[in-house]
Amino acid sequence: MADQYLLREAAETLGVPVALTFAMDGDHGFAILDHLLSRCPDELPQLILLDLHLPGLSGLEVLERLKTHECLAVIPVVMLTTSSLIEDARVAYRRRANAFMTKHPNFEVFRQQFQTMISFWHDAAPPPTPVR
Repeated sequence: MADQYLLREAAETLGVPVALTFAMDGDHGFAILDHLLSRCPDELPQLILLDLHLPGLSGLEVLERLKTHECLAVIPVVMLTTSSLIEDARVAYRRRANAFMTKHPNFEVFRQQFQTMISFWHDAAPPPTPVR
């Protein structure tokens, strides 16, 4: 819940509209994506922020499933985590994460990290249209 609060707070300071949807665990995240795929594939997320340490399915398991799904594989996935272990980053990149970001404990620094990440994915590297 604290991460959700921090992300909402950081998103409110951005100059671009950011709609955030949160899943409580990996299974819930897939339920949300399945719903979007079945009802409104044009509304798939442009970016997925994925916690490495989710309850239930781990973030790495969710990442692996995302990247094997034809429609979801093109959506950029940023692993957003408290981990600063290089091996965690290596494993995430091997499983095709697009970025690995360690959450800074200071909110102002985290807000700047979040703003830079959103600006990059929104302005500099918008994702391709998902395959149907």
